[in-house]
Amino acid sequence: IENVIYLSGPHGQRTWWQSENGVERVSIRLDLEGEFHFTHLIMKFKTFRPAAMLVERSADFGRSWKVYRYFAYNCSKLFPGVPVQPSGLVDEVLCDQRYSEIEPSSHGEVIFKVLDPSIPVADPYSPSIQGAWPGVLGRWCRGMGADGATSPSPRPAARHQPAGEPHQAAHAGRQPAGHAAGGAAQGASCWGVGRGFCRLGLEGLGSRSCIPRFGVGVLPGGELGCHMPCHGAIPAGCDCNEHSQRCHFDMAVYLATGNTSGAVCDGCQHNTMGRRCHLCKPFYYRHPRSDIRSPTACAPCDCDPAGSLDGGACDGHTDVALGMIAGQCRCKENVAGPRCDRCRHGAYGLSHGDPQGCQPCRCDPRGTVAGSSPCDPISGDCYCKRFVAGRSCSECVPEFWGLSYDVGGCRPCACDFGGAYNNRCSMEDGACPCRPHLMGRQCDQVQPGFFCAPLDYYTYEAEQATGHGHDHPQLPEVVRDGVGRMVTWTGSGFARVRDGAGLTFRVDNVPYPMDYELLLRYEPE
Repeated sequence: IENVIYLSGPHGQRTWWQSENGVERVSIRLDLEGEFHFTHLIMKFKTFRPAAMLVERSADFGRSWKVYRYFAYNCSKLFPGVPVQPSGLVDEVLCDQRYSEIEPSSHGEVIFKVLDPSIPVADPYSPSIQGAWPGVLGRWCRGMGADGATSPSPRPAARHQPAGEPHQAAHAGRQPAGHAAGGAAQGASCWGVGRGFCRLGLEGLGSRSCIPRFGVGVLPGGELGCHMPCHGAIPAGCDCNEHSQRCHFDMAVYLATGNTSGAVCDGCQHNTMGRRCHLCKPFYYRHPRSDIRSPTACAPCDCDPAGSLDGGACDGHTDVALGMIAGQCRCKENVAGPRCDRCRHGAYGLSHGDPQGCQPCRCDPRGTVAGSSPCDPISGDCYCKRFVAGRSCSECVPEFWGLSYDVGGCRPCACDFGGAYNNRCSMEDGACPCRPHLMGRQCDQVQPGFFCAPLDYYTYEAEQATGHGHDHPQLPEVVRDGVGRMVTWTGSGFARVRDGAGLTFRVDNVPYPMDYELLLRYEPE
């Protein structure tokens, strides 16, 4: 099979390999001619995928083969005894039913990963996990059938044999095993020199012609191979923007760049990363005033980790189309500020563990002062109006009621001084605590059948009192006319009481015992 690693022919047309019609048991062997650390295999089929197939590997250049994975639309029938569900063992041989359905009828994929993502592995690069593979073998055990009548498969009949279109088989062999230096510059770490990769540089198996941009060279051991020429200690095509001098070859990168360069930089310094050390690491950004080749090209982000997304990461570079500005912090939902270090208006309590960064203020808008942040950005205590209290400004202060949008927030109780026990009313309806037989919100109304006596309802005139003393048994009465003057007395006037004399009032009409206030009216003479 030629041109396995190509996605298209010389003129841009899609290429594939097709098995012989009517033949079900077909094998495709990929002789890597070198030891590769194998991670995954992706095969793309021109028409229907096989009803059953298996993948084998060889670690001794084809002398012996070991099954690595079965594929079938019905594993229990076609490969009886092979488990379908993983038990947690890395080297367990399973049968996969996901890639053998009749749909899609074209360009369907079969994917095999050496390491199941659901199985935890301490060291995925361990030789016991990946191994070193010089060869991969795929066997088509049962196709779709040439005419549908002779095929033992119970699935709907099809007219064509499966045609394989492997995409970069053994694609994940990033570094050839036993990588060695050689070629034009002895001792230099040159990508494109090494047994595994150089064989991939050939046009076809057994061929001695190299694909474009690769030259024929003598490999360690005297064999011919294809490699890229080296220029000094830095390999050709290895441009790491002066942040590294080491590269390795990546076939995927080589194909993605139109077969121009497969160099991938290793060990990027100065907080850079990427294929050419042209990007800044997370938590760093591309400084606009520094050249990309400068050691200060990537500056650290200055974002508060508590209030910014991704623990303090910033925009690594400027991209107007994506709304990115180099060094710009990405704040959580309730956080603001250039550094994402303060809560937004209406939020409080900046916290690293809060997904929103800050909690929204829980303030009653009726009792909160308008025109400012409703609460303290640290404690969350709300800013209350004059006659409002409580953490959330949802209560009236004592002797006030009726929380509202008024300037003061609440209205005074204004309970009647004589009709109510005190001036503390209900915050909901403003009802004052009334004394017996009084009613109304302010306790200023008398219940039906009762009346409110005036202050001097029980009045005893001095003119009718009995005098004290031997000289003044009967006190003289002073009659006063109220015409033309303010009346400040009751009865007919006054009784004149001289020094040393006294009065005895007869009080005999008090209805029942209680506390009484005694009020004496007198005028000096």
